[in-house]
Amino acid sequence: MNIVIINTLYFPYSIGGAEKSVKSLAENFTVMGNNVAVITLAEEQSIATFNDVTIHRLRMENTYFPFNGAVKTQKEKLIWHLKDVKNTKYNSYIKNFLISFKTDILFTNNISGFSVNVWQIAKILNIKIVHTLRDYYLQCSKTTKFKNDKNCEKICLDCKILSYYKKKCTVKIDYVIGTSNYILKDHLKNGFFNGVSNKVIYNGFDILPQKKTAKQEAIKIVNFGFIGQINKSKGIELLLKCFINLKSDDCKLLIAGKISPGYLRYLQNEYKSKNITFLGYMESTFFFRKIDVLIVPSLWNEPFGRVVLESLINEKPVLGSARGGIKELLKNNTPFVFEPAQRNLTELLEKIILEPNFLKEFIFDRKFIEDFKITQTAGQYITIFNKLLNG
Repeated sequence: MNIVIINTLYFPYSIGGAEKSVKSLAENFTVMGNNVAVITLAEEQSIATFNDVTIHRLRMENTYFPFNGAVKTQKEKLIWHLKDVKNTKYNSYIKNFLISFKTDILFTNNISGFSVNVWQIAKILNIKIVHTLRDYYLQCSKTTKFKNDKNCEKICLDCKILSYYKKKCTVKIDYVIGTSNYILKDHLKNGFFNGVSNKVIYNGFDILPQKKTAKQEAIKIVNFGFIGQINKSKGIELLLKCFINLKSDDCKLLIAGKISPGYLRYLQNEYKSKNITFLGYMESTFFFRKIDVLIVPSLWNEPFGRVVLESLINEKPVLGSARGGIKELLKNNTPFVFEPAQRNLTELLEKIILEPNFLKEFIFDRKFIEDFKITQTAGQYITIFNKLLNG
């Protein structure tokens, strides 16, 4: 089977969990005997091969490249988004590539920068299209549905205008997949993908055979941890506010992730504590060895919540906010799910400090975790691809 994958960014360029998930799928599709090519965006055009996957990087054809951290005005952003509604600049390249590769399946993921126009090209060529929802790009210009520190309960007027054409195009695809029940239902209830076959397939992970866990000693100092994108929507300021107001000194907070120097200075000045350490970027495997419990205090409705599964795989308990896909991943551990408000999170942190045995109530359901094996996830996708091709 010849599979072309489109995603806005691809390894080694990454801003979140979506890029990791797409890379894992691409490589596993290849291991399963398929021919896989990735089309992605960058500041300059190039071709590379990594783990038997050919990566075609196209130069972004818009007014600027939005992933290099450069600050833009509201006017510049608006012009970018207007051009992105229906970007025809890639038509010739993508059409010729899909034909020359003898593409069977076009598998799209995050398509900000490409626009929904890629579906139109594949449709004209009678190529089957499968799309996975990994963000809210189709509904929201920010891709997050998060504005003024709140989740958007409905699509605001400017996003409604920008998403009108995108919404019309969603009926062109053959199959839509949600990385959680939450994100799939959110799109369906807002009128996207009407009549399109759909399914939830959670992201997959490399899960090693379970090792015999050493007997855990009583925790004297609780090492809380946060890892991932460090910004307000991820709940970092909520977490810091709660932590510095804890009455106990028997705890530390380790924070791992990329952060701009300016925002780091602001957080260190605003939330001062000798027990808070910013580690910078760190591989998750090493990070989980340093902590006793992970905190995922997201304010926005996470499409999935990849870091929750990474923690479960590393056998570290998780405190997760009741937002988006996070609560689905913690359905076996509801006492550890909280509403992302200062009182709720503070109470939970204090309970763990005062009653360390509470963490022993966290359930590591191995069967549940095994369901997230990347081989199983990739297999579910291939089953759908074959079903579409064999009609």
